[in-house]
Amino acid sequence: FHAKDGTLGCQPHKLRFCEAEAVEQNRPRVFPAAMQIAAGGLIDKYLSCQFIGAEMNRVNSAEFRVHDSMRDRADDEIDLARLVSLIRRNWQILALGGLIGLLLGIAHVATTTRLYTAHVEINTFRSADLETFQDFTGITNARNSSFDFDTEIEVLRSDKIAERAVLNLGLHEQPFFAAAERVGPINRIRRFVTEHVLQRGGSVGALPSGTAETLPQPETPNIDEQLAIERAVRQLREGIIVTPVRRSAVLRVSYTSPSRLLSARIANGIAEAYIEDQLAATDEASQRAIAWLLTRRDELRAQLERVTLIADQFREDHDLFGVNTGQIADAELERLSQNLVAARAEQVELEARARRLAEIVMNADSTAVVRETATQGITSGLRSRYLDVLSSYNTLAVSLGQEHAQTQRRLRELQEIEALMFEEIRRSAELVHDDLRAMRERVASLEAAQARVGERVGADQATLLQLRDMERDIETLRDLYTSFQQRHQEATQRQQIPVSNARILNRAQPPEGPSAPNAKLILALGGFLGFLSAGGLVAFREWSDNSIRSEEDIRDHLGFEYLGGLPLLKGLSGSPRGLPPAEGMQEKIVHLPESLTFASDHPLSNYAETLRAGKIAFMLRHGQTVLPPKIGFVSCFPVEGKTTTATNFASLLAQQGARVMLIDADIRNPGLSWATGQSFETGLGDVLLGTCDWRDARQRVQGTSLHLLANSKTPVVNTSELLGSAMMADLLAQLEQDYDYIILDLPPLGPVIDARVMLDKLDGLFFIFKWGETNRGLAQRILRMDSRIHEKCYGAFLNFFDPQKAQAYGAYQAHQYDTSYYQRYFLDR
Repeated sequence: FHAKDGTLGCQPHKLRFCEAEAVEQNRPRVFPAAMQIAAGGLIDKYLSCQFIGAEMNRVNSAEFRVHDSMRDRADDEIDLARLVSLIRRNWQILALGGLIGLLLGIAHVATTTRLYTAHVEINTFRSADLETFQDFTGITNARNSSFDFDTEIEVLRSDKIAERAVLNLGLHEQPFFAAAERVGPINRIRRFVTEHVLQRGGSVGALPSGTAETLPQPETPNIDEQLAIERAVRQLREGIIVTPVRRSAVLRVSYTSPSRLLSARIANGIAEAYIEDQLAATDEASQRAIAWLLTRRDELRAQLERVTLIADQFREDHDLFGVNTGQIADAELERLSQNLVAARAEQVELEARARRLAEIVMNADSTAVVRETATQGITSGLRSRYLDVLSSYNTLAVSLGQEHAQTQRRLRELQEIEALMFEEIRRSAELVHDDLRAMRERVASLEAAQARVGERVGADQATLLQLRDMERDIETLRDLYTSFQQRHQEATQRQQIPVSNARILNRAQPPEGPSAPNAKLILALGGFLGFLSAGGLVAFREWSDNSIRSEEDIRDHLGFEYLGGLPLLKGLSGSPRGLPPAEGMQEKIVHLPESLTFASDHPLSNYAETLRAGKIAFMLRHGQTVLPPKIGFVSCFPVEGKTTTATNFASLLAQQGARVMLIDADIRNPGLSWATGQSFETGLGDVLLGTCDWRDARQRVQGTSLHLLANSKTPVVNTSELLGSAMMADLLAQLEQDYDYIILDLPPLGPVIDARVMLDKLDGLFFIFKWGETNRGLAQRILRMDSRIHEKCYGAFLNFFDPQKAQAYGAYQAHQYDTSYYQRYFLDR
């Protein structure tokens, strides 16, 4: 039906109409009654299918947009469902990694020497050296206690303490400390293998039994005692651990060794060596303090004698014997001295003010501000009046100009006020000059009075003051000498009673169990590291796994609609069923194996239901079209099951009563033709080459309305040219007259281009991907070569689908892939 000219075609299946206008108005255009009657029913059916398909596409598109937006929002979040799925599908690797790590931890614990740690607690706060020095000298230290506490920790770990402990305990004479080389785990394993494995196995060169006991042992070379002590000190320091006890002045000293008793003995020995070192430090500090006090006392005594002789000689020279120098401190002399000092200070201040005022008067600076006039009432009034007149002058100068009479009057008034203010400054200068003259006379009188008082005591003031200073020095030296004498006596007495700040609170006891290796921690760490390593391996496998396994891979990465998973058909025969065709039969019969007719043989199975979803997909796309649909089955790579899927789909349509033509369009590798187990004299290649008619080359599948156009054994070179030729288009046009569906098993897209040349001749495609095998990246590259593939594709199937394994992939619940969940709906037998 032509919408433009309103004519009706001669063939019913070639009716045409204006789809856009018809869908917009939801009814056929008004044309002559005969045409409307002929096309009305067909158009109504077509419009109903088109409306349903459009609504489904609109709803699905909206749903997909919502899902896409939700997926975009969840990109930055941790998908727990995917994480759980990843763990579920790789739990064997993770468990194996944890088990290996656990076994390695067990091996480490089994081959590691048991170590025992003993603890001793010491109460200490400050070093004895510092405390003794402060007690004897009286000099305090500003360092905080935490710094001193850290210092004691370093003292405990020093070579001095270790050497004292080694000598006290005789550790340098023990083989464990005198050995030049420690026996490590590797040497221990090597020794174990040598002693137990090689000797028991009778290796070549092994000594006879009992020979090792009779051989003389090599003599250990004599080690110098000093070198042995240094080696023992170095080894002892490696095992010392000093830690402070929280919120206390207690230090915990720990030592670790392969022996329980030795650890406790060495820990106590370190504590005792530390206390002995404290006592020795106290004694040494006392010796230094006594020597220093003695030297200082003798110096003070000599200095006191020398100063006393100088003072006596000074009295004799100035005839001051019997003069009481305390009279200098007489109240009158002190008062005169204080007054004289105050008067001289005031005189200096007045001289500075007089010079300043003299400079102002000499320079005639009428604008200068002087402190003497600033607080006077007259000056304050003049300044206030000056400011008012100046404001009025500025206003008049702006409004009336500089030459106006009122402005000039204000200017003269300003000048007069300035003159008055300068007169006040001049008068203040005269007053300050008078005060300065009076102050100079007062200073002179005070100096004269002080001189008279000095003469009255019978000596010159400077001489008496010098004598008094000498007497003060003598008194100071005498006090210092007495103090140092007393401290020297105390130091001498304290030296006889050695006291240490440190004391042992809790002595070390042999530990009950080993401190290392920590079996629980090592096993837990080994298991965790093994699990972590396995997790890294799993992450690498997941990152490198680029195969198609879930609906998201098909929808999000490939852009196809997901139609379902076709389970792996197990236990089916791959050979054709039935008897070979009888000779002389008019119609050629072909038999198909069970794997190619499983859908028709088991119409209630999950496999068949998934194929029905494909039928619904192309029905929603095209509706109830007049022309038989030409549907191709294609894959990206070989051996992905497209032939099996296409044949089952065709057989399922034929089982429903439709006339179906199945074409083996893979001329180069005709897997469908080979699956029949027969050799065909003519086939698709011969039809396209024009050597035979398609009716003579077709085969009917036994017991169905399905016809097969297979490939013969005739070699064909230019397959792509044949499939894209006019002969192929004419063949499809002829098949449209006799069949309801035309199914083509196309070659894979990856190896050849045969399938791509067929795209324009097909109504649509079904894509087949092999679950867990098809490479997603290669598939994307192949699909990008031709944009028509997405336009033509109805959807994609996942072939060789394993529901049990697929539960761990994709954002799905487990029961969605579990066939037992739908068991009452499906019957696969």
